Amino acid sequence: MKLVDKMKDERLGIAILYNFSKGYEKSVPMELYDIVLPFIYHDAFRKEILKHETLKDVIEASIEADPHFKEVILEAVNDDEGITSKALGMAMMGGMLTYEMIDGKVCGKLHEAEVLDFNECIIFGKMMQDHTKEEILDLLHQELRIVFLQVETLGKDVDTHIFDDLGRVTYHENVDQLDVISLCKDADIVITNKNLFRKVEIDRCPYLKMIAVTATGTNNIDLDYAKEKGIRVANVKGYSTEAVAQLTLALCLELIEHTSRYDSYVKSQQYEKDKVFSFFGYSFHELSTMTWGIVGLGAIGQRVARIAEALGCQVQYYSTTGHHQDEHFKQVDFDTLLKTSDIISIHSPLTKETEHLFDAEAFKKMKDTAYLINVGRGPIIDEEALSDALNNNLIAGAGLDVFEKEPLPSTSPLYSVDPQKVVFTPHVAWGSVEARHRLILEVRENIIAFIKGEDRNNC
Repeated sequence: MKLVDKMKDERLGIAILYNFSKGYEKSVPMELYDIVLPFIYHDAFRKEILKHETLKDVIEASIEADPHFKEVILEAVNDDEGITSKALGMAMMGGMLTYEMIDGKVCGKLHEAEVLDFNECIIFGKMMQDHTKEEILDLLHQELRIVFLQVETLGKDVDTHIFDDLGRVTYHENVDQLDVISLCKDADIVITNKNLFRKVEIDRCPYLKMIAVTATGTNNIDLDYAKEKGIRVANVKGYSTEAVAQLTLALCLELIEHTSRYDSYVKSQQYEKDKVFSFFGYSFHELSTMTWGIVGLGAIGQRVARIAEALGCQVQYYSTTGHHQDEHFKQVDFDTLLKTSDIISIHSPLTKETEHLFDAEAFKKMKDTAYLINVGRGPIIDEEALSDALNNNLIAGAGLDVFEKEPLPSTSPLYSVDPQKVVFTPHVAWGSVEARHRLILEVRENIIAFIKGEDRNNC
């Protein structure tokens, strides 16, 4: 049962507000009443208020007793919807309280009545004598312990300190998985990308209430166990569509046009030595003569499909999940896509079904003139099989922004491939300045929504 549902007991609410006013010992600013019922109805708070001298100590002890205390209280305050006002109105009608103006503020004035004493409420009233509603809510907000892992992955040209007003934030440039538990064991909220949060990490972080993912993919998090433990997981979608589509095109053009090879030819001054105004040492073809196959027709896949179509390509796609379909483009099965595409770009998520989707058998079915581009997830391609395919001329080339293991280790078989056949970028497709700025703002909005008790981008 949500706390706000408990607060609907009107007679008890009247008694609580009356006893709070009694403890306050003077006229009560009306705004203070807004927070009384949520606090008093919380079991942990009622127990702890009898044990401590200051309200700050009571709140901290309540948080220790219930890691979700702050979120429950803030949600109840947000969802009150007139429950307190109704209880106050009935108290006024019963002659227990009246209104009066003090220094231009409406206050509640106590009138003696036969009401059972609630000691916790009286103590709460005494503790609130030197506090405002804003101070208490700020205390709940500011005491949120936020740990930001892997700040380095967002670059130096994006302001990652926009979370400072949401709580006590600790920033870490790059975090080894072995250090996750020690760094996050006291955190209420963790902001992360690649670090794993499985059962072992979640169990060792007892105060954890939210995992804010600075990405779309959530395969690094045990979503089922997080849900079981009442931990919110929120990701960000759609922030990088334009950036990823743009790099997909850049990789494609580099593979087909050989611009870097021609650039090196000119800069080496071989152009001058050859004494011919045009040099065609590296053959290239027009995109308008090619068929572009899309693997995964989500938002990014659709954007790439539109760009490819605008460049004159025949576009076809294979849906890895069956969820995304577009009558405008030709849908084919995977074998047909492999056999008939001149360019294949990957935009699907990593699942059990897509892991090593491109294996040795897949490469045997592709055209020996075909190019493969992966801006989805590294493990969708079996890199050893790809290396063999390139080394044995089963396909013409590959452009990879993602890899099975990142950073790409020196032992990777991809390094055995002729450098002229491959173009590598270090997982940057998603990260234009604009995309990273959108991402960080979206993560902030996810956290604010969580604090307010609202649903946003929940996984």
